[in-house]
Amino acid sequence: MKKHFYLLKTCLCALAAGVLAGCSAEDEQGAQLAEGKGAVMLSLNADTGFETTTKAVDESAYEDLGLYTVQILKDGVVVNNCEWAGDALPEELVELDNGDYTLKAFAGEEYEGAASSTEGFYVAGETSFNINSDKKNIAVECLPQCARVRVAFDELMTDYFNDYSVEFSGTDALNTAKVTWESDDKDPVYLAMTEEETVTATIKLVDKEGKVAEDIIRTKALAPGKAWALNIAPAVENGNVGISITIDGSTNDHEVDIEIPADWL
Repeated sequence: MKKHFYLLKTCLCALAAGVLAGCSAEDEQGAQLAEGKGAVMLSLNADTGFETTTKAVDESAYEDLGLYTVQILKDGVVVNNCEWAGDALPEELVELDNGDYTLKAFAGEEYEGAASSTEGFYVAGETSFNINSDKKNIAVECLPQCARVRVAFDELMTDYFNDYSVEFSGTDALNTAKVTWESDDKDPVYLAMTEEETVTATIKLVDKEGKVAEDIIRTKALAPGKAWALNIAPAVENGNVGISITIDGSTNDHEVDIEIPADWL
């Protein structure tokens, strides 16, 4: 599996395989099903859901189905011969013994369990189904198991502040930990989550004389595959400096009580 994982584009592919024990191939029109057996035609839909793109990763690489692993599991165990690489999927029906199963697909497993990452993320999906001497179509949708956050500091921030950063917190995976976006960071941060959670962004500022400003806090409800971008710039009025925060296209000005020497202006 490659070490770099990229944003996904939507891709559909048909799977199939028939078995004598586990999974094996059968004619698509199908001979009569053996007693106690059924068959499924499987499909995979993989989509990041991120509304915007980022230059930090090569998105086109996730069009490579070879990044994916597809499995059929029974009682949490992979059924014999029912695991495929995404680019080597069988094209026939999958014959299975009657019972309850799970269709699972995933990529980027080295990031599974990571509360945050700037290099890649885990993508997964699963669908439960039952076989009862019948034939059916089963689909699974893969989504990033994370949300993406990004900060862009205006270059003029250095004219008014000695230091500035943003701390992200609040997700279950982070627990009490924080992820700090430093003033010179560029790569987006992927925060692990499997359902909607509220993410807190705490903006920290230190002025030119070393005075620490009051924290500025913003929150946003994020879900897997969603993105949040904060654009932060200085705002100067009547000798005071504040910051202008643009979030998702709306601007919110938050003035911070810091006196600006006249020769700065």
